[in-house]
Amino acid sequence: MAQEARGGVGRRFVRAAVAGIVAIVVALALVGGQPATAQAALPSGWSGWSQVPGGGATYDSPATVSYNDIQYLFVRGTNNRIYVQRHNGVLWSGWGEVPGGGLTTSGPAAVVYQSQLYLFVRGTDDRIYVNRLNGTSWSGWSQLPGGGATHGAPAATVFQSTLYLFVQGTDNRIYVNRYTNTWGGWSEVAGGGATPSGPAAVVYQSTLYLIVQGTDNAIYVNRLGSSWSGWAQVPGGGRTPSSPSAVVYRGELGVFVRGTDNAIYLNSLGSAWSGWSQVPGGGATPSGPGAGVYQSVLHLFVRGTDNAIYLNRLGPPLS
Repeated sequence: MAQEARGGVGRRFVRAAVAGIVAIVVALALVGGQPATAQAALPSGWSGWSQVPGGGATYDSPATVSYNDIQYLFVRGTNNRIYVQRHNGVLWSGWGEVPGGGLTTSGPAAVVYQSQLYLFVRGTDDRIYVNRLNGTSWSGWSQLPGGGATHGAPAATVFQSTLYLFVQGTDNRIYVNRYTNTWGGWSEVAGGGATPSGPAAVVYQSTLYLIVQGTDNAIYVNRLGSSWSGWAQVPGGGRTPSSPSAVVYRGELGVFVRGTDNAIYLNSLGSAWSGWSQVPGGGATPSGPGAGVYQSVLHLFVRGTDNAIYLNRLGPPLS
């Protein structure tokens, strides 16, 4: 993964000059398996890496979503159970198992649709399961109608009042299932393509962006407006050995990936793609990142090299 952005370093996501970033290398991150510690904000506007309060560990990418003004953080535990932490802008709740039990061998995916939080996982039988939170209680796990199986983490987003769920198929092709009042069943995403990991999905400027790791480890995008655009490599090159993550923040689309050197990289799209640059604060991860926005702050979560869960924030401090 290239460490310098091409033509877009001054974009909103990455504001610091390279010299400014180098000047703060004394900030602790995730290197060497050591826990990150609290630190002064970086000149780019990023907070730097710190361990999520409450401890915890994971073998996969975290997932986050904002629901009823609470930030939810989900992980696969080291025992393959599914755990959640809630953040109200001031305090973290501590880790607890998602009600309903259940096991997963990949990272989870979460989305809010029709006032409910939907949590999706790959089961130990490779089937896809869902657990819904209605604001008061969880529904419990149930297999997604239509069958289907996956070898990776699912991805979910809401587009044109429809919930879209994407998975890597057991043949490494990319499949979609749509939900309004019922599930439509699985079909291959138009344009073909294959991926060795779970996809990422986000809606930006009335277009659904589906982003995957290619079988050559390059990063590819397929856009859905009235129809699918077909697969194209994300401008700027770059390679990843894991699932990407995508988020919309301050009017731009940000794509985060684990680089082939295990550092964390960003490519942002406004009027044009910025090119890849390392996320300020250093840090390393053996899995794909997870990103979300809560209270106008971008939260980037990763699994550290010690399997602990770390956070780097971009935006004003939380009150």
